[in-house]
Parts: sequence; C-alpha cells; structure tokens
Amino acid sequence: MSSMDILNHQQIEIKTQRMACEIAECYSHEKGLTLCGLNERGYYLAERLAKEIGKFTPHLKMSLIQVKTTDGVSFEPTSSFAKEHILLVDDVINSGRTLMDVMDDVYKDKPASIRTAFLAKREHRSFPVKADFVGISLATTLKEHVFFDNSNSKKLKVYLK
Repeated sequence: MSSMDILNHQQIEIKTQRMACEIAECYSHEKGLTLCGLNERGYYLAERLAKEIGKFTPHLKMSLIQVKTTDGVSFEPTSSFAKEHILLVDDVINSGRTLMDVMDDVYKDKPASIRTAFLAKREHRSFPVKADFVGISLATTLKEHVFFDNSNSKKLKVYLK
C-alpha cells in the first residue's frame, strides 16, 4: 500500500504556530498550564507547542509531562493534577482509546480543566472524546491510517497510508 503526504514540514510549522496561538488565547488569563505529551510523538509536539505558547504568554508557567501508555498509563515525572489546567497533546487521534485511558487517569485527580490538542484528527473514532485544538481534520476510511513522522526534526511530515 502506498502512502500519500498530507502535511509537509512548513505546513506543520504553520499549524503548530496557529494551534499555539489558539491555546495561548484560551489560557491567557491563567497562571499555569501542564502539557502532557502522549508517548514519544505527542511529547515531541507538546515541547514544540510549549515553546510557541511561551512567545504569546510569557507569564504562563508551563510544565511538560510525558505520558507513556505501553503498559497501562504512567506519567514522567509523576505529578498530581489537582486544580491544574491540563492539555493532553498527541500527534494523531485515531480511535480515541489511548486518549480515553489517559483522561480517565488525569480526571481522578480533579484538575481545574482538561483539554486536548492534536496535529491531525481523524473523523472515525470509537470513543466519545473531543479534540479542542487541531492542526488538520481528515475524513478517512477505517482502513487508512494517519502517521506523523518526526524522525528528522528538519523534515517533519504527516502522511496517509
């Protein structure tokens, strides 16, 4: 099966900047924001978003947490989310299962808010989760998969396979 490029590096940069602007606007009146990057690619995007958000809201104290979902859900560093504003970040939302599992764990700590950010959102989801900040929304078939390739930080791409 061949692949089709959806976003090139420059397009990803622009979408990341736009998302950061939207996020900064949403949290401009807050003191802090915790960005939780799901697995490796979500954390990569969370780092990029935090850098861009900081340009718009230098007063906003941001912390980064990596969420690992290989054997259950774990947070590094471990943290309490009580009364914190949480932004869950991932590269692509597919079925919503991973996001639902992570949200369940975060919600138990009673955060002030939970929102989500995705570089790419597929319209086919099995779980009732919402994408608050999105780079691109795609209508795909159930057999198609959307991938974010960040193996070369100078040649990022999103493609469909």
